[in-house]
Amino acid sequence: MFELSRESSVPLVDQIAERITKLIQHGQLSAGARLPSIRKLARLVGASPFTVVDAYDRLVARGIIESRAGRGFFVTRRGPTMPLPCLEAPVPDPGSDALALARLTMSGLSELIPAGSGFLPENWLLEAAPGIVLTRLARGRRPQAWQQAPPQGLLELREQIAGRLAQCGIAASAAHIITTFGASQAFDLIARILLTAGDAVLVDDPGYFVLFEQLRAHHARLIPIPRRADGPDLEALEAACRLHRPRAFFTQTLLHNPTGTSAEPANCHRVLSLAEQFGFAVIEDDVYGDLYEGSGVRLAQIDGLRHVIFVGSYTKLIGPALRVGFVAAHSDLIAQLVERKVLSVLSGSSLLESFVSEVLDSGRYRRHVDQVRARLARMRRDARAALESAGIMFDAGMGEGMFLWGRVPDGTAVDELVRSAREKSIILAKGSLFSPSQGCAQWLRFNAAHSAAPPLVRFLSQALAKAA
Repeated sequence: MFELSRESSVPLVDQIAERITKLIQHGQLSAGARLPSIRKLARLVGASPFTVVDAYDRLVARGIIESRAGRGFFVTRRGPTMPLPCLEAPVPDPGSDALALARLTMSGLSELIPAGSGFLPENWLLEAAPGIVLTRLARGRRPQAWQQAPPQGLLELREQIAGRLAQCGIAASAAHIITTFGASQAFDLIARILLTAGDAVLVDDPGYFVLFEQLRAHHARLIPIPRRADGPDLEALEAACRLHRPRAFFTQTLLHNPTGTSAEPANCHRVLSLAEQFGFAVIEDDVYGDLYEGSGVRLAQIDGLRHVIFVGSYTKLIGPALRVGFVAAHSDLIAQLVERKVLSVLSGSSLLESFVSEVLDSGRYRRHVDQVRARLARMRRDARAALESAGIMFDAGMGEGMFLWGRVPDGTAVDELVRSAREKSIILAKGSLFSPSQGCAQWLRFNAAHSAAPPLVRFLSQALAKAA
């Protein structure tokens, strides 16, 4: 019938399924034709009956053949069908809006140079989560991985998170923590509880553009607070508090996205003083905090979770496929978050949370973060030097972490620059997307891990020279 290759790297099961599929596609096995029995095919191709059973099961699952009780396996009969129209969304223009940029950076198109992306290179992340972790889970190392997750999250993972927070000086037990599908779900759940339509919400300007779209979807009024090298502009913050009486302030303390700066301790104390004076909640976004070199001061460390709601995530550093984040807050809010989580997704994924728990418990995460931090420091230096040679300008401070915040020469048509880059398979992130006040028009956010690529540098050099 056909021969199998014992030297091939393709498993025998896959070879059998592929050969039968091709025989059907080429008309050598017509619709309704009966296939050899399991034992007969095993003799013909020199494989075990178990291998043939596995191959037949795969073909049945794909709808290529069908099993008839007591009679054997037959090629599936297909009636005439009209092809469905292609409904796949077109590749978005990254310069059009914030959601288009987010979709494009998550498209997985291998030919792109993701200079404006918010993710680390795939090969960096594989070091934190090797295949052996899944193997340990499959062998029953953590039996809870295959069970329903408690709505608040796996207790073991919450205890590990509490231990890591304690190392940062944040006092929180497992009871004060809820797991989420990444930081994005955390922000959405918090907004659902804290905000009503028309509430004033303070945000960093520039800041995290996806968060802005989430808050707008909840019909919040975004009040931009200029971000400076030492943290939020305190004069602007106090003025906004007096004028708007905000409900909440969403901010990043360490390794701010997109500028890479970190707030000074004195700035943090004043932010918390204003929160107490004017009665608003502070949502501290710490998804990049583990990359900070040294013992940075966090708002939650000073506040003790009285006014601060602390949000973290392992998605950025372990891998975007692992949508595991968390919220640490006072117990009353955690109870409300659990209720909202149940109403939206019932519970999290025990498998994903067990995976993260195994990575944390093994010590891999700590080693991985140290390696990524050192790598990023080198890449930041290289990327900054390369981008400066192309005409991008940076402020004096180097900053830290994943991002570089650079400015193009005045008069450069940034929208046209972004569109031209996309035509050459380069993703650029324009600064206005990060500004709720539509400022930062001449700025670009660069991912340090991807921004020393020669094609990117050549493109910018030519485009900026032409614009000048």
